[in-house]
Amino acid sequence: MNQRLSKMLAAVGISLLIAGCGGGGVIGAILGLIAVGDVIGDVTDLLDGGDDGTDVKVYFDGQPLDVQPSNGRLQLRGLPEGRHLLQVTSGSYEGAVTIVDVQPDADLHLGDLTPDPDGGGRIRGTVTVQEGDGSTHAAARTIVYAVPGGAPLVGQGAQTVNLPPAGTHYAAFTDGNGDYEIDAVSPGDYLVTAAIAGLATDVRLVQDLDPRETVDDVDLTLQADASQTTGRAMGTVAGPAGGGTRSLRDAALRASTAFTPPVPQDTIERVAAASGAALRASPWFTWSVLSTLTDAGGSYELPLPSGAARIDCFSYDYRPAFRDVSVFLGGTVQADFDLEER
Repeated sequence: MNQRLSKMLAAVGISLLIAGCGGGGVIGAILGLIAVGDVIGDVTDLLDGGDDGTDVKVYFDGQPLDVQPSNGRLQLRGLPEGRHLLQVTSGSYEGAVTIVDVQPDADLHLGDLTPDPDGGGRIRGTVTVQEGDGSTHAAARTIVYAVPGGAPLVGQGAQTVNLPPAGTHYAAFTDGNGDYEIDAVSPGDYLVTAAIAGLATDVRLVQDLDPRETVDDVDLTLQADASQTTGRAMGTVAGPAGGGTRSLRDAALRASTAFTPPVPQDTIERVAAASGAALRASPWFTWSVLSTLTDAGGSYELPLPSGAARIDCFSYDYRPAFRDVSVFLGGTVQADFDLEER
């Protein structure tokens, strides 16, 4: 028994040494597992007559999940505990959005997920990063939020808006070209925004979104901001498959942190002119979570404010996990995830 314990302690010691080798930061030595629960809902009302449900798209905190309903029943297994955004669409304009509170080792029955009888709208655009030298590139795998309420959310006297919001909202990640599309959005007014640590944010106002209306060119430009102290976490996500391991595409990395990006004055003036409202000064948003997805090779890069953060990793069919990291100005911390099968 003592020999076995010695081997275990030696393994932990090796893990600590490996964990300390990430350039510019320190990561938690042992991969922590996140408690999980299940979410079950009836999506019959979302499906057209005779539809087998193969066109249903499921988004969990904006992350696309590779899962389809069976006989009108959507059953999501092994979701991370806590409050999350669940969006289910069966076309550009039909869908349902709800906030789910996932409890460990428990089923959450949502009942019927019913679409708006008149249909929702659709918001599309591109997110671009503008560097300090004026050059631009696509903001790939960056989350975009559409927050109901419009300009009054940032009117004079209003508090900063927390992101992700506690209530109903919509989210989607950009693709490799920086393009995004948010479907089945309820009619109304929205602030559309995105953020990357180290950059000033951008905001677009969408007003009077009508049922079955598509609003194109809701483009966002995130500008370099030298006043911010940031570093980055980067790594790979893999999981077992067929007796070996494989890289996991579209795995979500979510860092719990605190980030309050500045809003450029020209953005404030643009939103004020479009709405006719008097608006509060910058900042407008406080982000408690910054997130990204892995690319086709299972790699990710996530800029983060300097300081401590917890990075959660989730890929459907695998156990979610986390690492605690410390990010330093200009530094890079290596945080790889080898997920377990659910």
